Amino acid sequence: MSGEPIRSASAADDTETKGPASPEISRISIDLFAGVRVALEARLGEAPMTVEDIMALKTGAIVTLETGLADHVDLYLNDMLVARGEIVAVGGKYGVRIVELASRP
Repeated sequence: MSGEPIRSASAADDTETKGPASPEISRISIDLFAGVRVALEARLGEAPMTVEDIMALKTGAIVTLETGLADHVDLYLNDMLVARGEIVAVGGKYGVRIVELASRP
């Protein structure tokens, strides 16, 4: 598949004769993005450390986070904050219950 955009001949003709594409021509169906994979991260908290502290870590060491047990988990989609939630148990695994959605930038 080439990197060229997909256009119909009629859409190209309309753009050349009428100026910018009309909203009907430029609208993209959400179905186009349905299979696109993205990275969703649940960030529990931070632990500021020096390189020396990291190099001294051993098996069984505990790294204390600045986050408390009752604090929310931040959810990032491709490094952009999109929601906050709380940790829940789901069938023997961990999950996040969304409690707040981030506002749009």
